This record gives sequence, C-alpha cells and structure tokens, in this order.
Amino acid sequence: MGKFRHPGPGFFPFGLSIVLILLSIGLILTRLKKGAPPTPFWPQRTWLRPLLGLVILFLYALLIGKLGFLATTLIFLLIWMGLIERLRWLTIVSISLSVTAALYLIFGLFLEVPLPWGFLKW
Repeated sequence: MGKFRHPGPGFFPFGLSIVLILLSIGLILTRLKKGAPPTPFWPQRTWLRPLLGLVILFLYALLIGKLGFLATTLIFLLIWMGLIERLRWLTIVSISLSVTAALYLIFGLFLEVPLPWGFLKW
C-alpha cells in the first residue's frame, strides 16, 4: 500500500474504501434518528435496477476476454442504456457507437493500453 507521502498501488482503493465506510456509517446513523418516520430502504421493487446493473457488469467482465473490448463494450452500452436507462433506440445506438469509438481512441491508440481483441484479432 505504501506510505502517505509515497503511495503504492493499493493506496487509492484503500482510501476509497475508507470513504465508503464513513459514508455508510453516516447513512446508518441518519436512519437511526429518533422521531424520523420509518421508510423502507428499497421502496417498491426499486432494487431490481441496481441488481440488473450488477449482473450486466459481471457479464461484461466475464465476456471481455472472449469477445474483445470493442464488441463487449458496444453490447454492454446497448444493453445498459436499453434496460437500465430506457432511452430511445436512436439515442442508444448513437451513444453506444460514439462512446465505444472514443474509448478505443483514448485507451487503444493514444494511451496504447493493450486491449483484449477476442474474436476480432487480426
């Protein structure tokens, strides 16, 4: 993890986890206040969209090695904006194509990050 003045590779995730723990404790404490009316944490099946988001992210991580970065990212964005965000199809397709191309340009060409090609290997 390193030291505070010379952080190592695990310092940033550790710091983020500490912030997340503190914010979670704050949320729990606000729910325990006396006099506050009890409210459900997940009202009326609103937990379905976050659960669906987790499943989609898990499938993205599972398939990126097999299908490659471009195909998996495009499919991920199409499904995410169609099922989670519920946008119009023209908006979904245009944003998915442009974001996938922009991510490839940034990471693949400019930063030269080795991206998985999957079945698109030339």
